[in-house]
Amino acid sequence: MVMPDATLVLDVRDLSTRFATPHGEIKAVNGISFQVRRGETLALVGESGSGKSVTSLSLMQLLGGRAQISGECWLHAGGGQPACNLLTLSPRQMRDARGRQLAMVFQEPMTSLNPLQRIGDQVAEAMEIHGLARGREAQQRAVELLALVGLSDPALRARQYPHLLSGGMRQRVMIAMALACKPALLIADEPTTALDVTIQAQILRLIRRLQAEVGMGVLFITHDMGVVAQVADRVAVMYGGQLVEQASTAQLFRNPRHPYTRGLLDAVPRPGASGPLKGIPGQVEVVYGEPVGCRFANRCSRADERCRSVSPAWDAASSHPVRCHYPLLP
Repeated sequence: MVMPDATLVLDVRDLSTRFATPHGEIKAVNGISFQVRRGETLALVGESGSGKSVTSLSLMQLLGGRAQISGECWLHAGGGQPACNLLTLSPRQMRDARGRQLAMVFQEPMTSLNPLQRIGDQVAEAMEIHGLARGREAQQRAVELLALVGLSDPALRARQYPHLLSGGMRQRVMIAMALACKPALLIADEPTTALDVTIQAQILRLIRRLQAEVGMGVLFITHDMGVVAQVADRVAVMYGGQLVEQASTAQLFRNPRHPYTRGLLDAVPRPGASGPLKGIPGQVEVVYGEPVGCRFANRCSRADERCRSVSPAWDAASSHPVRCHYPLLP
């Protein structure tokens, strides 16, 4: 039984996603838990290969039959609707939830938009599918959404095809599509990847402004700690399929406790800083079967035999949990 919580939008409990390969089973996501509240942005941070995008695709049930997913992912859409576990919905129920209750902005808008369909038709489609508007009304609402996300001459853009728009404009279209049905939760998976810094800043301001207007919760997936500082209220750091640290943004930047988090922050360019950037040696390791010890041990200068043989505990009740035998001191 899930107790009601007026502020809660998403409650993920012990989510695991496994893939069978010829070399053995890979746990791309290994027992993670987190929450997102209304009007809040939770940043899920980590390098490529840490499990961030697999987490989002697991929530959206877009991995098909390739993955074995377990745990609970409770969506509290509000509006008098009971909370539902996304992992137990039928394919039809999940299709009804996508767009209406939760929506996603993908990394690369050019591959996410239909090149043969006009922009306005693509934005209007979600509203028509969910019965919120049809025909001319849906098209007019699509133009209004394109204006809302800051596109110039939205009526013209609605009649154009994706190849006529720049990368930043296409990303705005994706955001308009995601907001078409006013979802309770928006998942933004690297929404500023490959955009120049000016367009990136515009997209980030847009998401924050629309979030304030609509009141939705946002799960913002990124590897860029500079972006995190601009958009996030709280941060969950992910490595090797596990959460290794979680805290408010201010607390995490002021007092990172996991060596991996410290490494991510040290790699952020700083104005006026001299000398080369610090990097984290090695790369995310692919682990088959059940992992032993700390996932970060092979890249950590503080690791000892205990780190390599005993998995660190995770205190979910703490306001600043960290998965490390030897967390950094303030």
